[in-house]
Amino acid sequence: MKRIALSIVFALMLPVPSALCMDRMDALSQIESRNNDHAIGAQREVSRYQILPAYWKQTNVAWRPTDPDAARSVVEWIMQARCRAFVARYRRLPDNFEYYLLWHRPACYIGRPVPRPLTLAEINRGRRFASLCESGS
Repeated sequence: MKRIALSIVFALMLPVPSALCMDRMDALSQIESRNNDHAIGAQREVSRYQILPAYWKQTNVAWRPTDPDAARSVVEWIMQARCRAFVARYRRLPDNFEYYLLWHRPACYIGRPVPRPLTLAEINRGRRFASLCESGS
């Protein structure tokens, strides 16, 4: 019964296709790198989603950061765990703003010590992500 409930929860986390909204993975890619599969961040994050190499090593996905499908698989693996932690703590699914922050600053939402408050830039990126998911613009 618990597995069925979790399956339903994770099915609900998937974005609803609509002409009026952008898929969360597409919005995340847009915010993180403007869909640049060759992007490398300041902390050596790679791919269109700016994934830290340590996360690639924890998955069974082959190291192919320029492959959007491989990168998406890694992001989905990471976000499933983070969303599970969020649901366990708050007893609800994250909204789009929270989803972005679960990606960018997970400690803020899953019960780990928060080393510093969110910056205005992080809040604005979260708002932009939510806007992309809600309007597709």
